[in-house]
Amino acid sequence: MRRTLSLSLALALLGCGAKAVEGAAPEQAHGDHGEHGEHEEGHEHDALPRRVELSPQVVTEAQIQTEPVQMQVVAPVLFATGHIEADPGRTAQVPAKVGGIVEEVLFREGDPVKEGQVLATVRAPSLGSLRADLASLQARTTSARTNLTRLEALAERNMASQQELAAARAEATALEAEAQAAKQRLQALGLGAKGKATVFSLRAPISGYVMQRNAVPGQPVTPEQTLATIVNLDRAWFVARLFEHLLAKIRVGAAVEVELNAYPDHPFHGTIEFLAPKVDAEAQTVMARIPIDNREDILRVGLFGKARIAISDPRAAPEPVLAVPRDAIIEVAGKTVVFVRGEDGAFELHEVVLGTAGPGWWRSSKACARASRW
Repeated sequence: MRRTLSLSLALALLGCGAKAVEGAAPEQAHGDHGEHGEHEEGHEHDALPRRVELSPQVVTEAQIQTEPVQMQVVAPVLFATGHIEADPGRTAQVPAKVGGIVEEVLFREGDPVKEGQVLATVRAPSLGSLRADLASLQARTTSARTNLTRLEALAERNMASQQELAAARAEATALEAEAQAAKQRLQALGLGAKGKATVFSLRAPISGYVMQRNAVPGQPVTPEQTLATIVNLDRAWFVARLFEHLLAKIRVGAAVEVELNAYPDHPFHGTIEFLAPKVDAEAQTVMARIPIDNREDILRVGLFGKARIAISDPRAAPEPVLAVPRDAIIEVAGKTVVFVRGEDGAFELHEVVLGTAGPGWWRSSKACARASRW
Protein backbone atom coordinates (compact mmCIF):
# COMPACT_ATOMS: atom_id res chain seq x y z
CA MET A 1 0.00 0.00 0.00
CA ARG A 2 2.82 2.43 0.85
CA ARG A 3 4.57 1.79 -2.45
CA THR A 4 1.39 2.37 -4.43
CA LEU A 5 0.64 5.55 -2.49
CA SER A 6 4.13 6.91 -3.06
CA LEU A 7 3.92 6.44 -6.80
CA SER A 8 0.40 7.85 -6.93
CA LEU A 9 1.64 10.92 -5.10
CA ALA A 10 4.54 11.27 -7.51
CA LEU A 11 2.22 11.08 -10.48
CA ALA A 12 -0.08 13.64 -8.89
CA LEU A 13 2.90 15.97 -8.58
CA LEU A 14 3.73 15.27 -12.19
CA GLY A 15 0.20 16.25 -13.18
CA CYS A 16 0.50 19.67 -11.55
CA GLY A 17 2.33 21.30 -14.44
CA ALA A 18 5.05 18.70 -15.01
CA LYS A 19 5.61 16.45 -18.00
CA ALA A 20 6.44 12.84 -18.74
CA VAL A 21 9.08 11.81 -21.24
CA GLU A 22 8.12 9.87 -24.34
CA GLY A 23 10.12 6.82 -25.25
CA ALA A 24 10.22 3.04 -25.28
CA ALA A 25 9.92 1.54 -21.80
CA PRO A 26 13.46 0.41 -20.96
CA GLU A 27 14.34 -2.93 -19.52
CA GLN A 28 15.13 -2.79 -15.84
CA ALA A 29 18.70 -3.92 -15.52
CA HIS A 30 18.41 -4.54 -11.79
CA GLY A 31 14.70 -5.24 -11.30
CA ASP A 32 12.36 -3.28 -9.01
CA HIS A 33 14.48 -3.66 -5.90
CA GLY A 34 17.37 -1.33 -6.60
CA GLU A 35 20.96 -1.89 -7.58
CA HIS A 36 21.42 -5.27 -5.81
CA GLY A 37 18.02 -6.72 -6.72
CA GLU A 38 16.97 -7.13 -3.08
CA HIS A 39 16.37 -5.25 0.16
CA GLU A 40 17.10 -5.84 3.72
CA GLU A 41 14.42 -7.82 5.47
CA GLY A 42 11.68 -5.59 6.87
CA HIS A 43 12.34 -2.74 4.42
CA GLU A 44 10.84 -4.14 1.24
CA HIS A 45 7.78 -1.90 1.59
CA ASP A 46 9.99 1.22 1.33
CA ALA A 47 10.90 0.58 -2.33
CA LEU A 48 9.10 2.59 -4.98
CA PRO A 49 7.55 0.74 -7.90
CA ARG A 50 9.01 1.70 -11.24
CA ARG A 51 6.08 1.01 -13.52
CA VAL A 52 2.44 2.03 -13.45
CA GLU A 53 -0.39 1.80 -15.95
CA LEU A 54 -2.99 4.60 -15.99
CA SER A 55 -6.26 4.76 -17.87
CA PRO A 56 -6.70 7.56 -20.45
CA GLN A 57 -9.27 9.15 -18.12
CA VAL A 58 -6.79 9.34 -15.24
CA VAL A 59 -4.11 10.79 -17.53
CA THR A 60 -6.55 13.47 -18.70
CA GLU A 61 -7.87 14.34 -15.24
CA ALA A 62 -4.34 14.54 -13.77
CA GLN A 63 -3.29 16.79 -16.69
CA ILE A 64 -0.27 14.61 -17.40
CA GLN A 65 1.56 15.73 -20.53
CA THR A 66 4.30 14.02 -22.50
CA GLU A 67 7.10 15.60 -24.43
CA PRO A 68 9.91 13.89 -26.32
CA VAL A 69 13.52 14.30 -25.27
CA GLN A 70 15.25 16.40 -27.92
CA MET A 71 18.64 17.02 -29.36
CA GLN A 72 19.11 20.76 -29.12
CA VAL A 73 21.52 23.48 -28.16
CA VAL A 74 21.25 24.24 -24.44
CA ALA A 75 22.45 27.80 -24.03
CA PRO A 76 24.74 28.58 -21.11
CA VAL A 77 23.15 30.76 -18.49
CA LEU A 78 23.99 33.31 -15.88
CA PHE A 79 22.00 33.99 -12.73
CA ALA A 80 20.49 37.23 -11.53
CA THR A 81 18.31 37.96 -8.53
CA GLY A 82 15.18 40.06 -8.68
CA HIS A 83 11.59 40.46 -7.62
CA ILE A 84 8.05 40.70 -8.98
CA GLU A 85 6.64 44.12 -9.83
CA ALA A 86 3.24 45.12 -11.18
CA ASP A 87 3.08 46.19 -14.82
CA PRO A 88 2.20 49.93 -14.76
CA GLY A 89 0.15 49.35 -17.90
CA ARG A 90 -2.05 46.99 -15.84
CA THR A 91 -2.32 49.31 -12.84
CA ALA A 92 -5.06 51.87 -12.23
CA GLN A 93 -5.46 54.69 -9.73
CA VAL A 94 -9.09 55.27 -8.75
CA PRO A 95 -9.73 58.98 -8.06
CA ALA A 96 -12.88 60.28 -6.39
CA LYS A 97 -13.67 62.31 -9.56
CA VAL A 98 -16.07 64.54 -7.63
CA GLY A 99 -15.82 66.55 -4.45
CA GLY A 100 -18.02 65.42 -1.61
CA ILE A 101 -18.37 63.00 1.30
CA VAL A 102 -17.69 59.23 1.06
CA GLU A 103 -21.01 57.60 1.87
CA GLU A 104 -20.16 53.89 1.53
CA VAL A 105 -17.03 51.81 0.84
CA LEU A 106 -17.67 48.41 -0.71
CA PHE A 107 -14.15 46.96 -0.92
CA ARG A 108 -11.23 46.01 1.29
CA GLU A 109 -7.53 46.05 0.64
CA GLY A 110 -6.56 42.81 -1.11
CA ASP A 111 -10.03 42.16 -2.56
CA PRO A 112 -10.34 40.95 -6.16
CA VAL A 113 -12.58 43.27 -8.18
CA LYS A 114 -14.08 43.21 -11.67
CA GLU A 115 -14.08 46.02 -14.19
CA GLY A 116 -17.20 48.14 -13.68
CA GLN A 117 -17.79 46.93 -10.11
CA VAL A 118 -19.04 49.64 -7.71
CA LEU A 119 -16.29 50.36 -5.19
CA ALA A 120 -17.77 53.27 -3.24
CA THR A 121 -20.47 55.92 -3.28
CA VAL A 122 -19.82 59.63 -2.77
CA ARG A 123 -22.45 62.20 -1.88
CA ALA A 124 -21.55 65.14 -4.11
CA PRO A 125 -23.80 68.23 -4.12
CA SER A 126 -22.00 69.47 -7.23
CA LEU A 127 -23.65 66.71 -9.29
CA GLY A 128 -27.01 68.43 -8.92
CA SER A 129 -25.48 71.64 -10.24
CA LEU A 130 -23.95 69.83 -13.24
CA ARG A 131 -27.26 68.26 -14.20
CA ALA A 132 -29.08 71.56 -13.63
CA ASP A 133 -26.55 73.41 -15.80
CA LEU A 134 -27.03 70.87 -18.58
CA ALA A 135 -30.82 71.10 -18.42
CA SER A 136 -30.67 74.91 -18.48
CA LEU A 137 -28.26 75.00 -21.42
CA GLN A 138 -30.33 72.49 -23.38
CA ALA A 139 -33.48 74.59 -22.84
CA ARG A 140 -31.71 77.81 -23.86
CA THR A 141 -30.27 76.08 -26.92
CA THR A 142 -33.74 74.98 -28.01
CA SER A 143 -35.05 78.53 -27.57
CA ALA A 144 -32.11 80.00 -29.52
CA ARG A 145 -32.63 77.56 -32.37
CA THR A 146 -36.31 78.43 -32.51
CA ASN A 147 -35.49 82.14 -32.61
CA LEU A 148 -32.91 81.56 -35.35
CA THR A 149 -35.47 79.70 -37.47
CA ARG A 150 -37.95 82.56 -37.03
CA LEU A 151 -35.40 85.21 -38.02
CA GLU A 152 -34.30 83.21 -41.08
CA ALA A 153 -37.92 83.17 -42.27
CA LEU A 154 -38.26 86.93 -41.67
CA ALA A 155 -34.97 87.67 -43.43
CA GLU A 156 -36.23 85.93 -46.55
CA ARG A 157 -39.06 88.54 -46.66
CA ASN A 158 -36.63 91.37 -45.80
CA MET A 159 -38.33 91.81 -42.44
CA ALA A 160 -35.17 91.12 -40.37
CA SER A 161 -31.70 92.53 -40.78
CA GLN A 162 -28.65 90.40 -41.52
CA GLN A 163 -27.09 91.69 -38.30
CA GLU A 164 -29.99 90.26 -36.24
CA LEU A 165 -29.73 86.97 -38.12
CA ALA A 166 -25.96 86.69 -37.52
CA ALA A 167 -26.36 87.45 -33.82
CA ALA A 168 -29.08 84.77 -33.44
CA ARG A 169 -26.94 82.21 -35.28
CA ALA A 170 -23.91 82.95 -33.08
CA GLU A 171 -25.97 82.67 -29.89
CA ALA A 172 -27.45 79.30 -30.94
CA THR A 173 -24.02 77.94 -31.84
CA ALA A 174 -22.45 79.08 -28.55
CA LEU A 175 -25.25 77.58 -26.44
CA GLU A 176 -25.00 74.27 -28.32
CA ALA A 177 -21.25 74.14 -27.57
CA GLU A 178 -21.82 74.88 -23.86
CA ALA A 179 -24.54 72.23 -23.62
CA GLN A 180 -22.29 69.68 -25.28
CA ALA A 181 -19.45 70.50 -22.87
CA ALA A 182 -21.78 70.09 -19.88
CA LYS A 183 -22.96 66.75 -21.24
CA GLN A 184 -19.37 65.57 -21.70
CA ARG A 185 -18.52 66.52 -18.10
CA LEU A 186 -21.27 64.21 -16.89
CA GLN A 187 -20.23 61.45 -19.30
CA ALA A 188 -16.64 61.69 -18.04
CA LEU A 189 -18.01 60.79 -14.61
CA GLY A 190 -19.97 57.91 -16.08
CA LEU A 191 -23.26 59.73 -15.50
CA GLY A 192 -26.27 60.62 -17.60
CA ALA A 193 -28.35 63.76 -17.62
CA LYS A 194 -30.84 62.05 -15.32
CA GLY A 195 -30.33 60.08 -12.13
CA LYS A 196 -30.12 60.38 -8.37
CA ALA A 197 -29.17 63.97 -8.00
CA THR A 198 -26.23 64.00 -5.58
CA VAL A 199 -24.93 60.41 -5.18
CA PHE A 200 -22.01 59.26 -7.34
CA SER A 201 -21.02 55.58 -7.71
CA LEU A 202 -17.29 55.05 -8.08
CA ARG A 203 -16.53 52.00 -10.29
CA ALA A 204 -13.41 49.89 -10.88
CA PRO A 205 -11.74 50.89 -14.18
CA ILE A 206 -10.02 47.48 -14.56
CA SER A 207 -10.20 43.97 -13.11
CA GLY A 208 -7.55 43.01 -10.58
CA TYR A 209 -6.67 43.21 -6.90
CA VAL A 210 -7.03 46.24 -4.64
CA MET A 211 -3.48 46.94 -3.51
CA GLN A 212 -4.27 50.09 -1.54
CA ARG A 213 -7.42 51.58 0.03
CA ASN A 214 -7.58 55.25 1.01
CA ALA A 215 -11.25 55.69 1.82
CA VAL A 216 -13.52 55.40 4.86
CA PRO A 217 -17.20 56.35 5.22
CA GLY A 218 -17.67 59.97 6.17
CA GLN A 219 -14.35 61.07 4.68
CA PRO A 220 -14.40 64.34 2.69
CA VAL A 221 -12.74 63.98 -0.72
CA THR A 222 -11.65 66.18 -3.59
CA PRO A 223 -12.03 65.19 -7.28
CA GLU A 224 -8.33 64.37 -7.73
CA GLN A 225 -7.97 62.38 -4.49
CA THR A 226 -7.05 58.68 -5.00
CA LEU A 227 -9.29 56.29 -3.09
CA ALA A 228 -7.88 52.97 -4.34
CA THR A 229 -5.11 51.39 -6.40
CA ILE A 230 -5.94 48.31 -8.49
CA VAL A 231 -3.36 45.98 -10.03
CA ASN A 232 -4.06 43.33 -12.64
CA LEU A 233 -1.60 40.47 -12.09
CA ASP A 234 -2.55 38.30 -15.08
CA ARG A 235 0.84 39.39 -16.41
CA ALA A 236 3.57 40.94 -14.29
CA TRP A 237 7.24 41.89 -14.46
CA PHE A 238 10.22 40.11 -12.98
CA VAL A 239 12.78 42.87 -12.47
CA ALA A 240 16.28 41.39 -12.41
CA ARG A 241 19.45 43.20 -11.33
CA LEU A 242 22.48 42.55 -13.54
CA PHE A 243 26.03 43.47 -12.57
CA GLU A 244 27.57 45.69 -15.19
CA HIS A 245 30.39 43.27 -16.08
CA LEU A 246 27.71 40.86 -17.40
CA LEU A 247 26.16 43.29 -19.87
CA ALA A 248 28.33 42.20 -22.78
CA LYS A 249 26.72 38.74 -22.62
CA ILE A 250 23.10 39.89 -22.29
CA ARG A 251 20.78 40.90 -25.10
CA VAL A 252 17.19 42.08 -25.31
CA GLY A 253 15.15 39.06 -26.37
CA ALA A 254 17.30 36.55 -24.46
CA ALA A 255 15.37 33.57 -23.09
CA VAL A 256 14.86 33.58 -19.33
CA GLU A 257 13.58 31.11 -16.77
CA VAL A 258 12.40 32.68 -13.51
CA GLU A 259 12.37 30.66 -10.28
CA LEU A 260 10.66 32.31 -7.33
CA ASN A 261 11.78 31.50 -3.79
CA ALA A 262 8.17 30.84 -2.79
CA TYR A 263 7.50 28.44 -5.69
CA PRO A 264 10.76 26.70 -6.68
CA ASP A 265 8.85 23.94 -8.49
CA HIS A 266 6.88 26.38 -10.69
CA PRO A 267 9.33 28.00 -13.13
CA PHE A 268 8.12 30.89 -15.30
CA HIS A 269 9.40 31.47 -18.82
CA GLY A 270 9.89 34.75 -20.62
CA THR A 271 12.36 36.92 -22.47
CA ILE A 272 14.19 40.12 -21.61
CA GLU A 273 11.98 42.94 -22.87
CA PHE A 274 14.03 45.88 -21.69
CA LEU A 275 17.50 46.70 -20.39
CA ALA A 276 17.75 49.99 -18.52
CA PRO A 277 19.99 52.60 -20.17
CA LYS A 278 21.30 53.64 -16.76
CA VAL A 279 23.50 51.88 -14.21
CA ASP A 280 22.44 52.12 -10.58
CA ALA A 281 25.34 54.10 -9.15
CA GLU A 282 24.97 52.65 -5.67
CA ALA A 283 24.54 48.95 -6.50
CA GLN A 284 26.43 49.01 -9.82
CA THR A 285 23.67 47.01 -11.46
CA VAL A 286 21.43 47.39 -14.49
CA MET A 287 17.72 46.62 -14.38
CA ALA A 288 16.37 43.98 -16.78
CA ARG A 289 12.61 43.67 -17.23
CA ILE A 290 11.11 40.25 -17.95
CA PRO A 291 7.31 40.00 -18.45
CA ILE A 292 5.86 36.69 -17.22
CA ASP A 293 2.34 35.26 -17.26
CA ASN A 294 0.69 34.56 -13.92
CA ARG A 295 0.25 30.82 -14.35
CA GLU A 296 -2.02 29.29 -11.69
CA ASP A 297 -2.58 32.76 -10.18
CA ILE A 298 0.36 32.50 -7.78
CA LEU A 299 2.27 35.71 -8.50
CA ARG A 300 2.42 38.31 -5.74
CA VAL A 301 3.99 41.75 -5.94
CA GLY A 302 7.34 41.73 -4.15
CA LEU A 303 8.13 38.00 -4.40
CA PHE A 304 11.88 37.43 -4.70
CA GLY A 305 13.59 34.91 -6.91
CA LYS A 306 16.32 34.32 -9.45
CA ALA A 307 16.49 34.34 -13.23
CA ARG A 308 18.42 31.96 -15.46
CA ILE A 309 19.30 34.07 -18.48
CA ALA A 310 20.59 32.53 -21.71
CA ILE A 311 23.82 34.22 -22.74
CA SER A 312 25.90 34.53 -25.85
CA ASP A 313 29.21 32.84 -25.05
CA PRO A 314 31.59 32.39 -28.01
CA ARG A 315 33.48 29.73 -26.02
CA ALA A 316 30.36 27.54 -25.61
CA ALA A 317 29.97 24.56 -27.94
CA PRO A 318 26.99 25.15 -30.26
CA GLU A 319 26.45 21.45 -30.97
CA PRO A 320 23.03 20.04 -30.02
CA VAL A 321 22.95 17.76 -26.99
CA LEU A 322 20.36 15.48 -25.45
CA ALA A 323 18.06 17.72 -23.39
CA VAL A 324 15.19 17.11 -20.98
CA PRO A 325 12.37 19.62 -20.30
CA ARG A 326 12.80 21.10 -16.82
CA ASP A 327 9.09 20.52 -16.15
CA ALA A 328 9.67 16.78 -16.51
CA ILE A 329 12.22 16.67 -13.69
CA ILE A 330 10.79 15.95 -10.24
CA GLU A 331 12.00 14.56 -6.94
CA VAL A 332 10.65 11.32 -5.50
CA ALA A 333 11.97 9.97 -2.20
CA GLY A 334 14.92 12.36 -2.40
CA LYS A 335 15.93 11.23 -5.89
CA THR A 336 15.84 13.17 -9.16
CA VAL A 337 13.64 11.25 -11.59
CA VAL A 338 11.59 11.42 -14.76
CA PHE A 339 8.66 9.29 -15.86
CA VAL A 340 9.12 7.66 -19.24
CA ARG A 341 6.02 6.74 -21.21
CA GLY A 342 6.61 3.56 -23.14
CA GLU A 343 5.10 2.34 -26.38
CA ASP A 344 2.42 0.45 -24.45
CA GLY A 345 1.35 3.68 -22.69
CA ALA A 346 2.65 2.65 -19.26
CA PHE A 347 4.79 5.04 -17.21
CA GLU A 348 8.18 4.00 -15.84
CA LEU A 349 10.14 5.86 -13.17
CA HIS A 350 13.83 6.43 -13.88
CA GLU A 351 16.44 8.14 -11.80
CA VAL A 352 18.47 10.63 -13.84
CA VAL A 353 21.79 12.43 -13.64
CA LEU A 354 21.59 15.99 -14.89
CA GLY A 355 24.19 18.15 -16.54
CA THR A 356 24.09 21.93 -17.02
CA ALA A 357 20.80 23.80 -17.07
CA GLY A 358 19.45 26.18 -19.67
CA PRO A 359 16.19 28.15 -19.73
CA GLY A 360 13.48 25.52 -19.77
CA TRP A 361 15.84 22.57 -20.31
CA TRP A 362 18.35 20.37 -18.52
CA ARG A 363 21.28 18.92 -20.38
CA SER A 364 21.33 15.19 -19.66
CA SER A 365 24.41 13.12 -19.01
CA LYS A 366 25.34 10.07 -21.10
CA ALA A 367 24.61 7.81 -18.16
CA CYS A 368 21.14 9.28 -17.99
CA ALA A 369 20.58 8.71 -21.69
CA ARG A 370 21.62 5.04 -21.51
CA ALA A 371 19.54 4.32 -18.43
CA SER A 372 16.30 5.57 -19.94
CA ARG A 373 16.87 4.75 -23.61
CA TRP A 374 15.96 8.21 -24.89
